[in-house]
Amino acid sequence: MSNIENLEVTVEDYLAGLAAGIDILELKRLENQGIPTHLALEVLEITEKVVNKTATDAEIVRGLIILTPSLREELINSQPNS
Repeated sequence: MSNIENLEVTVEDYLAGLAAGIDILELKRLENQGIPTHLALEVLEITEKVVNKTATDAEIVRGLIILTPSLREELINSQPNS
């Protein structure tokens, strides 16, 4: 049996996120892994494109960079005003 994570998401927040096209639970999981919200949202967009087979090679690489902790830190440090 797998553990249930408490992501502190209300049903209302979850439904509002779905209405906006955002999987709030997945967003919270990514944020809990140390991914900033703006990058987590980008990963969610890229993931949807991968599933739909419309992602470009560059988008796939960027998603992998964001999901890899050491590469993500380089990305964050290279962005101005982050």
